[in-house]
Amino acid sequence: MESVRALVDEGIRAYVAGKIPEARRLLDEALRRDPRNARARSYLLLFQGGEVAAPAPAPVGGAADPAGYAPSPWDDGPAAVATVVLEAEEGLDLSAVAEKSDLRPLVPEATQPSAPGPGDVDVWMAGARDLHALGDFSGSLEMIEKILKVDAEHHEAREYLRQNEATLVAMYESKLGPLACVPRLAIQPEEVMWLNLDHRAGFLLAQIDGTVDFESLFALSGLPRLDAARILATFVDRGVIAA
Repeated sequence: MESVRALVDEGIRAYVAGKIPEARRLLDEALRRDPRNARARSYLLLFQGGEVAAPAPAPVGGAADPAGYAPSPWDDGPAAVATVVLEAEEGLDLSAVAEKSDLRPLVPEATQPSAPGPGDVDVWMAGARDLHALGDFSGSLEMIEKILKVDAEHHEAREYLRQNEATLVAMYESKLGPLACVPRLAIQPEEVMWLNLDHRAGFLLAQIDGTVDFESLFALSGLPRLDAARILATFVDRGVIAA
């Protein structure tokens, strides 16, 4: 029988590989065996925004049914192109932190999260280090945001915030190509209404008229560079715009 530590390690690897149901199953099993396992609880926070409860024991003769998952925000819609759904919220209040957050929970938050315990910040910081080392910069950034909500002056968390954001911006911008290129709309104008854009993405798309380059779009958007880069990279990936 696998150890709890091995189950958590496999769950993290599955999460980074995008195998979300498998990651959840492994982490649930680890927490079922050891309900106080701080590492398993920490990573499960990436799947649900509130308090992590220990899963009930599996019924005799079969495993427990996995929890349901919300649709991906990039699920296809009724249009000829894939629907683009961007979070309508402005994200983290970054008056005390840096105003750069493009992340959202993997499932909707049904309840308010409980107050962090004394050791939660240390556990989240360890999780942020693990995910950063595994190349999951978005997951690491989400852990960092949890820490900064509790302690906005946490020195190591702020350094990881900077590193994760810089890496993510570089990754998104690499999908755009040279920032001096001028993007153009690659779908029919009437198809834009099916994209279900929030106000930020809608405003950014409205500036793409075949005369404005990517670098100018960053300035025009008024958004943190991470948010603008993510939106533009998503437009490129989905074939909404082309350079």
